[in-house]
Amino acid sequence: MPPRTCRDAAPVCNGEHVDAMLTIPPSVRLRGRDTELRVLGAALDGARARRGTSLLLTGGPGTGRTALLDHVRADADDFTTLSTAGVADEADVPLAGLQRLLTPIEAAVDLLAEPRRGRVREALVQGNPGDRFGLGTGVLDLIARAAEERPLLLTVDDADLLDRDSLDALAFVARRLDSTRVALVMASRPATRAPADGPRPLVPGVDEHVLAPLGTGPVHDVLTSAAPVTLAQPVRSALVAASHGNPAALVGLLDALTHDQLTGAETLPDPLLLPARLRAQLLGPVRDLPGPTRRLLLLAALGSERSLTDLLDAAGDTCSEAPNASAPGPAGLEPAEERDLVRVHDDTVRFTDPLLRDALAQDAPANRAREAHRALAAVTDHAHDPVAFARHTAEGAAAPDAGLADDVHRAARRAGRVEGRTAASLAFERAARLTPDPDARACRTATAAYQACMAGNTPRAADLVARARPLAVSDRRHAIIDLIDAQLAMRDQNSIDVAERLLRVGRELMPHDRPLALRAFVRSADSASLAGDPVLHAHAVDLALPLVRDDDPAVMHRMADFLEGCAISFRGDYTGSTPILRRAVRLADGDAGPSELIWAGIAGLRLGDNPFVRGVMTRAADRGKALGEQATMPAALGFLVFSEFWSGRFPSAAGTALTGLRVSRSSGQSIWATHHLASLAMIAAIQGDVETCQIRARAVASQAGEKSLGLAAAVASWGSAVLELSRGNAADAFFRLRSLANAGPGQGHPTMRLLTAPHFVEAATRMGETAWAAASLAGYRRWAESVDSPSALALAARCEGLLTSGDESADHFETALALHRAGGDDDVEHARTQLLFGAHLRRARLPGRAREHLHNAQESFERFGARLWVRQTRAELRALGTADRGPDLPATSELTAQQQQIARLVAEGATNREVAAHLFISPRTVEHHLRGIFRKLNIRSRVDLARLLN
Repeated sequence: MPPRTCRDAAPVCNGEHVDAMLTIPPSVRLRGRDTELRVLGAALDGARARRGTSLLLTGGPGTGRTALLDHVRADADDFTTLSTAGVADEADVPLAGLQRLLTPIEAAVDLLAEPRRGRVREALVQGNPGDRFGLGTGVLDLIARAAEERPLLLTVDDADLLDRDSLDALAFVARRLDSTRVALVMASRPATRAPADGPRPLVPGVDEHVLAPLGTGPVHDVLTSAAPVTLAQPVRSALVAASHGNPAALVGLLDALTHDQLTGAETLPDPLLLPARLRAQLLGPVRDLPGPTRRLLLLAALGSERSLTDLLDAAGDTCSEAPNASAPGPAGLEPAEERDLVRVHDDTVRFTDPLLRDALAQDAPANRAREAHRALAAVTDHAHDPVAFARHTAEGAAAPDAGLADDVHRAARRAGRVEGRTAASLAFERAARLTPDPDARACRTATAAYQACMAGNTPRAADLVARARPLAVSDRRHAIIDLIDAQLAMRDQNSIDVAERLLRVGRELMPHDRPLALRAFVRSADSASLAGDPVLHAHAVDLALPLVRDDDPAVMHRMADFLEGCAISFRGDYTGSTPILRRAVRLADGDAGPSELIWAGIAGLRLGDNPFVRGVMTRAADRGKALGEQATMPAALGFLVFSEFWSGRFPSAAGTALTGLRVSRSSGQSIWATHHLASLAMIAAIQGDVETCQIRARAVASQAGEKSLGLAAAVASWGSAVLELSRGNAADAFFRLRSLANAGPGQGHPTMRLLTAPHFVEAATRMGETAWAAASLAGYRRWAESVDSPSALALAARCEGLLTSGDESADHFETALALHRAGGDDDVEHARTQLLFGAHLRRARLPGRAREHLHNAQESFERFGARLWVRQTRAELRALGTADRGPDLPATSELTAQQQQIARLVAEGATNREVAAHLFISPRTVEHHLRGIFRKLNIRSRVDLARLLN
């Protein structure tokens, strides 16, 4: 006997589907279905309390209907359960579905009174519906009797495939379950929409619950549960987008990928193919539509929300290629609209289920798809929609064609301006595929690789570079491909090695392309700077400067100024570097690109101009976002953080650093991920979060050592020193900063000797090491006076106050406070100066003046959440015999900064896994912190935490 099958040959076992169990693992089936689970739970509770309930779950293929029925059956362990499922083969057999459902209790038919017994018996044995009312009341009586000893659960899957008589009988029963111990749960596809009178319910009078696509959060939860490895962020994003919230699609797409594809080591297939079984289920309602309607649907699927007018024009073109086909008219889509497969609004055709669009595109035979693409290209305006024109032209070509390749190349250039880097990369790749000449194909493939590189799609860019390299003929082409490859290496390889590699690439480019050679040397200098290697940086500068000629564009002169100014500053000649760096900041003039804006911002950092840095780095991030240039965003956000945390913008700084960390990881830039982690360590230090600062600093030290990231290592070490200074451990801070000042490439950064000087002077004076403090201050003062920054001069004056005594010291502190007020952009250091001055005045026995400064410092530190500095300030006030003013710190003040973040998220209802994803930590770490939170706040549960914080 052949196995029974349901829709599209999906197997049925004992009247129950097995395809959903094969498609969605049990552990991930019910994510994001909390509402439906509550409804099902209420239905069971109602049946237990003799309040019978019926409901209908509707949703497309793969939405989890069968999984929900499995769940309710598993939850009804105190019920008698009867189940069936609609089968397409029996849809025209009267009462076949009802017979399969009631067979287990068929013996109870003999207990019914006549005439009901005879009618039910005749229906189940002979398939004769007879009197509809009599059959309905008989079945109702039968199941009510079956529920006398134990509640009864009836489940019907694929109810839309039941024969009409079975469905009518069950609908009759479903509307009359009040006062019974019966729960009837049916599941089906959405009802077909009638053209005239609107949607007709499949089971009138029964509550219908539509299974909407899963939200983004549940989809991520499904991926986390089902993925065999930790997914690369771009892979995760691609799977989320391709699944459209359909759990079966998501798990099927996931299962089809290899280990290297999941981890991001290899590029993903394009497109991601839906599972064959799901694709067949989605296409079921399309199979028997008229030919012209199917052609229009294919065009709509490939055309992506095109106007109906364009689709009809394109359909006419396809018919001209196939003489026996008839062109569809304006009503050609009506059969699909009647089945609610598409909707036409404002002449635009949209699929009700985006997965159907994908299924149609993936299922089309290659020749038919090419014809459709050619027809769509003919009705696409290359100027208005260059991305679509490039796609349809390339996909419609059967072989390389130089003329078509040139057309697509022109569209690709426009696509970059209109749609951004990713669209440009795809279009240039399509132009390359159409190009017969190998060297021209190498050029276009390399251009596609560069666009993908700047879009932040590292695996795709690497794949395109590998494809372009064997095609290159000229030395110039080879050098350009090497430059793109080296820029990719900047993201996750050893910075010193990459800087040397970029020097070699720059030398290769010098005879062929001076502007590109200059950029290669600037990138080499960037990498050397990240490593903290002034010698390698100077080597890049020495090679770059002779390349610039008098008649070159202004941007090349400003790039040379940037390199030269940084090199001179590295040597400690601040007087010589300042005017050159002031010219370099003009890289930000006009419609500058993200890279030029970042270089201008670095020049501004060396000039101590925090407001300028914040403004220009914000522009760089915004510009990169507008261009789809994700590659430059981590650097822009990284330097933006520097300008934010010293000005007391901690929420903004922390948010910027976390965003930078996420973007760095999603674009495969582990180098910048480490830098953002170092910034987060510094923020934790300023806020007095000891545990978080130490954890992050250790992680940075490990990663920085492997990749020779001297700047990141220096920032994290500086943060640790600030933390120790805040805790009163001046000796630890002193030795850490002294070691940092002498650290070599890959372990520290020459600029750190400058930036850490104010903290080093403070630690040294507390230790009595005044000679070390004076030497450090001398270099810092030379820089501050050269750049003439009020904030830098304020810190120099504060250091003078620490190194002197009596009235002279007070004068220096007063000068520092005046300069802080003039600068107005260094709130953290302003408050620190007030604390140190207040402490000096207390020791000088000037309590009145001391209180004023200490109270001001306390207010600032409380606003920043800098708990350790708050304690220092309160200790000074207590030493004066003065109670600190203002309200007590909140109950959560004893929590670390990370614990406070976790507590807020949990109080808002986030799960441990959601908190972990938000903060880039593991769920186990969240659980550990929660135990500490409960202990510190003397509470026992998440409910208590929500009450406390809300």
